[in-house]
Amino acid sequence: MATPWHSHTESSLAQLQDSLVRSQVRDSVAPFSPLWRRRFSELNRKAASIRTVADLETVPAMGERDVSPTGDPAGMSSLVLQAGEAGYALHAPGPDLRRAIRLRATRNDDYGRVVDADTRATSYVFSGAGFTYPIASTRADLDVITRAGARLWELLGLTANDVLISAIEPAATTEHVALQYAAMGVGAPALFPGAAPADLAGAVRLAPPSVLALPSAWAPQLLDGITDLASVHTALLMGAPSDAERLAAAHALHRAGAASDVAILAVHAPAGARLLWGECRASGGTTGLHTYPDLEVVQVVDPDTGDHTTGAGELVITQLGLRGSALLRWRTADVITAIATGPCPSCRRMVPRVEGLRRKALVSDIGGHPVDLRTISSALAGRTDVDDWRIVVGHRRRDGASRVTVHLLDDGTDESAAVIGAATEIRTVAGTLPTQIVLDQNEFAEVYGERLSRRILIDS
Repeated sequence: MATPWHSHTESSLAQLQDSLVRSQVRDSVAPFSPLWRRRFSELNRKAASIRTVADLETVPAMGERDVSPTGDPAGMSSLVLQAGEAGYALHAPGPDLRRAIRLRATRNDDYGRVVDADTRATSYVFSGAGFTYPIASTRADLDVITRAGARLWELLGLTANDVLISAIEPAATTEHVALQYAAMGVGAPALFPGAAPADLAGAVRLAPPSVLALPSAWAPQLLDGITDLASVHTALLMGAPSDAERLAAAHALHRAGAASDVAILAVHAPAGARLLWGECRASGGTTGLHTYPDLEVVQVVDPDTGDHTTGAGELVITQLGLRGSALLRWRTADVITAIATGPCPSCRRMVPRVEGLRRKALVSDIGGHPVDLRTISSALAGRTDVDDWRIVVGHRRRDGASRVTVHLLDDGTDESAAVIGAATEIRTVAGTLPTQIVLDQNEFAEVYGERLSRRILIDS
């Protein structure tokens, strides 16, 4: 009998992930991804050299701007796996392949459907941190997303009898699609009226919910004026809420009539992901977002350099067993404090848990224009007239708007030329200018109380 996905020992989980990484790289990504064929060639690496999770750590992480430097979503098409009937025969698991061959001998149309389900992209969701791009799924991928949704439902402590009303905008996004498939996977009744307050209020009156899904950033505004949420026992905050957002949502839920003991749990999909992570109900959200170790590998890189690290840093994901788009060592722009291993102290599931996640922390909105801070970093790193620099991200006190300040230490040759050159370079790669560029006369002992250890400093 197969070991349940959340019940492996540390050693068996390591063996499982090593096997799945090897299969994903060798049988799916390397043969059928135009981008990764080119990438492995540039790295002078063979796909066969990636045999374990540790080997995966040696592959440079990549993100949106690495694939499409101009921010053109069409550039992301190189991530879509291009497999066909011959490719299916190369990478399909033995039992599936034998079944397909038997079908080919008897019912060729059925064989074609089996091959198409595994190889042909049939649907897309739109994702992204710095810009919006499509991620493809095959029919078989949708089955995986449905099974992961059933796991999420169980993790959240929900049943098929729970009535879900979602205030997530009905659109081709991971947040909406994966939540929809989760409800379908367990057979739970669900309504998706969207984020218009009047529509949400009407849905609540029509079908009193036990579960309410709300966007983290503006949950209080959506609940304003609603007073009949006494039936709600669980609120799902979509998008890894901050402590302030969680508290604001709790107050709004209580004003709307929810019980004082309503469970408020975070649900999140990093940029590029097709699966939703959640907090376990047993912990009440104190043990981090639970991942699916048989469907993905979660790792951390230094936000400044992209090098593999441990502890705090930028979250990267590698998807396992999904065929539509090849997301290998994908930089999410989410910053985390740690990846916890071992069994969850509350629910005892043996899964990696992402702690202290701050969504899209490496992408800041400047005047309505999303700016990837790593592009600013790359612009400054190549300038010979700048000896040192820091990017400090915060919010204006008067209105909460994002503020991106670049601190420069020039080489002493020409201060004006250094500032103008840096500004020109930043505008070229980022498409806009930071809120402010400050020329510092002294070495950076510290910036806004932060020591020198990082180039990108995020004010919490």
